[in-house]
Amino acid sequence: MELPLVVGVDGSESSLQAVDWAMDEAARLGLPLRLVYASLWERYEGSRPSFSTDRPAEEVMAEHIIASCAERARLRNPEVKVSSDVLPVS
Repeated sequence: MELPLVVGVDGSESSLQAVDWAMDEAARLGLPLRLVYASLWERYEGSRPSFSTDRPAEEVMAEHIIASCAERARLRNPEVKVSSDVLPVS
């Protein structure tokens, strides 16, 4: 199993530059790229439908940031495998 090159993102301009750099390095090294957004908010553990609109704003924002960064990475080099995660910090 090949370990990915991992980069943390937060939506800032410097983290977007880090995504670009990491994508270029992953392509150069032939590695997959993993994007991670770590957040202090806790995920709601109760059961609710996935189409619910009452999600915490922080969760929506984190998912938007990670999706935008993943799209940026894929547009930069569509041949590199990209994965992404939003991880709560404990």
